[in-house]
Amino acid sequence: AVMFSGGCACFAQQACDTVAPLRANRFTDQVYVGFDHIRTDYALATPDGDDLATTNGVNVEYDMRRKEHIAYIATVRYGQGSPFNQSLITGAAGASYLFHYSRYEPYMHAMGGYTRLASQHAAGGMYLSNVNSGFMMLFGAGLDVKVSERWGVRAISLENLYLPFGSSRSTYWSVGAGVLYHFGQAR
Repeated sequence: AVMFSGGCACFAQQACDTVAPLRANRFTDQVYVGFDHIRTDYALATPDGDDLATTNGVNVEYDMRRKEHIAYIATVRYGQGSPFNQSLITGAAGASYLFHYSRYEPYMHAMGGYTRLASQHAAGGMYLSNVNSGFMMLFGAGLDVKVSERWGVRAISLENLYLPFGSSRSTYWSVGAGVLYHFGQAR
C-alpha cells in the first residue's frame, strides 16, 4: 500500500510539473504597439462651446524584464489632433512594477523623458504657430492579458502626462489599448 501511494504521489507531482502556467512573464521581453488617445488641458473657444484639444496616434513600447515583478521600459509616441492641428511626440524611459495573476498582469509605471508639441491655427485671419518642448514625466497603470504563448493584448492603459508647457505646466490624460508580442529567453 505504501508503494502504491508513493507511486501516485510521484505521478501527481510529474503531472503538475508538466502543466506550465500561462504566466505573463514567461519571456524576458515584450513589445507593445497600440492606439493612444491623449486629452490635453486646453481648448479652442468657439460659438458652439469649447473645442477640447486632443491627439490620436501610436505608442510603441519595449519592456525588458529581468526580475519577477520589475520591468525596465522605453516608449516612443506620436499623435496628431484637432482643433489646432497639433502633433505630440514623446520619448521616455523608466520602470514598471508588475503583478501576476495567471494570464492577467496589472502594472504601474513611472517614466521621464522628452516631449515636443507643435500646433498651428488660423484665427481671425491670422496664422498662429507654436512649438513647445522639454522634460516630461509620465505615470500610468493598466492591464495586460496573455492570449497565447507569445501574444497578448493591453486591454487598457491609463496615464497622466506632466508636460512643461504653459505658465502652470500642463497635465494631459492618455488612454490606450493594443497588441503585445513576448520574446526573449524563456524562463
